[in-house]
Amino acid sequence: METPHLRVTGLVAHEALFAASDLATFPSVVADAASVAAGAVGTAVRVGEILDQVTVEHGATHCTVISQGGAYRASIPLDDLREDGWLAFSEAGGPLPDNRGGPFRLTVAEGSTLCWNVKRVATLRVTAGPEPDDVPENPPH
Repeated sequence: METPHLRVTGLVAHEALFAASDLATFPSVVADAASVAAGAVGTAVRVGEILDQVTVEHGATHCTVISQGGAYRASIPLDDLREDGWLAFSEAGGPLPDNRGGPFRLTVAEGSTLCWNVKRVATLRVTAGPEPDDVPENPPH
């Protein structure tokens, strides 16, 4: 089975791929994501730290979070994602299971909508301005 990777692309100094084993080495990792974001699951890393690794370019304002196969997209302001975004990548010492939103699951603590919480994340695409996404104009929550 191929190791899943998170792809970071768009307005960044260099695109990157991160496996769960890469994310596990970041200083912001928490063993229980629920301790930093209500409703979050698994072991997680702050999304801002991931973005720091690729150096976001001047003029970038948003990040489109894309699930596997492009099934769901959420265009989130970078400030919200940096401040309150957590990406789960592991649970109980193993991969984050599919039934928990794995291999990577985004939770935006205190986000303006639960629609920013994305399961099965595959790509973070940094953009200048919001992109069309699947978040309803008037989210129900």
